Amino acid sequence: MTFQNTRHLFLLSLVLLSTTILAQKVPVATGSKLSQQDAQAALDFHNKVRKDVGTPALEWSAELAAYAQAWADHLAKDDKCNMKHRPHEGEWKQIHGENIFWGSGSSYSVVSASESWYSEIKDYKHEVLNNSNWYVAGHYTQMVWRNTTKVGIGQATCPSGALLIVGNYDPPGNYMGEKAY
Repeated sequence: MTFQNTRHLFLLSLVLLSTTILAQKVPVATGSKLSQQDAQAALDFHNKVRKDVGTPALEWSAELAAYAQAWADHLAKDDKCNMKHRPHEGEWKQIHGENIFWGSGSSYSVVSASESWYSEIKDYKHEVLNNSNWYVAGHYTQMVWRNTTKVGIGQATCPSGALLIVGNYDPPGNYMGEKAY
């Protein structure tokens, strides 16, 4: 084997190894009502869009997924399926970044929610976030926030059949005066 062939084989091995190491896997016990397959699809979608802008891959957190699931269940049952973020105080206090999706119909999924959040990319101009620009792109910027390392997602079905999906992120993003990436 020539030096050139050895070098190519070594580089190929490094690429395969880094791909294996970087591929994030969702555990069987997702922490929420999502199946491992659905959670993996959502994580893969998040990591694809993060890779597109150069932010590190997220890992799945069963703890965050349980936190998201608790809020989704609360909204579906106790709050008549109203879509709203956790409050800043009290029993349900928000301590993580949060994205919420509501969809009526059988065609919605956790990937649909992720795609909806991602669709706000058209409104993000890679500017520092402020009171006038975060609202239209805040779901997208939370997905790709450079310092966020973990995600967990939960879902609940409303009495009407609508689907509520909550994604929680840690550390949270969307800090005013900062760019997402």
